[in-house]
Amino acid sequence: MAGGGRGTGRGGGNRRGPAGRSRSTGRGGAGGRRLTGGRARSASADPDLARTLVDQWTAVADHVDLLSDEQVAGPAATPGLTMADLITQATSRVLALDRAVRGLPASPPREDGAPETGRRPADPPGGQPAGIRAEFRNAVAAAAAGLTGTAGLASSAGPTDPDPDPEPDPEPDPEPEPEPGSGSGDVRAGAVAEAVVLGLGLGATPVRAALRTTVRLITALLAQRAPGHAVELRVPPFAAVQIVEGPRHTRGTPPNVVEVEPSAFVLVATGRLGWEEAVADGRIRASGERADLRSLLPLSPPLPQLPE
Repeated sequence: MAGGGRGTGRGGGNRRGPAGRSRSTGRGGAGGRRLTGGRARSASADPDLARTLVDQWTAVADHVDLLSDEQVAGPAATPGLTMADLITQATSRVLALDRAVRGLPASPPREDGAPETGRRPADPPGGQPAGIRAEFRNAVAAAAAGLTGTAGLASSAGPTDPDPDPEPDPEPDPEPEPEPGSGSGDVRAGAVAEAVVLGLGLGATPVRAALRTTVRLITALLAQRAPGHAVELRVPPFAAVQIVEGPRHTRGTPPNVVEVEPSAFVLVATGRLGWEEAVADGRIRASGERADLRSLLPLSPPLPQLPE
């Protein structure tokens, strides 16, 4: 399953905080985010999305470099696709990111009217596994140079936060939060989420900051699209939010709780993993008559995305 492949030692969601302390809230154990008005903190508040994008795509490229020729040519976890197909798709999306960072227009349509999405694995010279890997690595290097050489997509990412995963504060955030989907911040966070999703499809372990940004973007979107207080959704250690209309819970253990592992949450939210499968293998733990979120997942409309 995606997310279980070889990582680069750069990330994942299992590291502990300073001095080895684990991070958890006093409200159900989901760390890093307090429940504020039934809404998770917007992912666009991440102070360094450009660095997060560079780290995430570099980690994916490092993982792809370790794949054997047989693995590149072999089937992917996504039915009907090979790993080469996914690497080519990732290359296309990194090139779109590079164009956006440099202020260039989206790639022009082909003569047949279809958008240009990158070379297919069967086309020379990128048809061989070594060429496919090299094309992806070169695209990542170009995008990384653009992101680190300019303000990139993080030019208005939000206020500086010296500890991006702080201990929870019992007081609500004093500053207003941007609504998901209302500005460029979510497009930037969506670019991070896209890198995480494509990386998971290739078996790469997400870097922590990228996984955190992605989880918070998705929980914020869910809170906007299904406002309410009937269900407490927990994605420890990154987010906890109340959603879905119904009786408001105020004290004790919530009657409807959904707790999901971060990578599984991203895959379910983007349609790469089925709800039933994730419940069956324990990656989703749901209790209560309102805890079935299949009507909300996968997300529709999907995550914000840069144009092709």
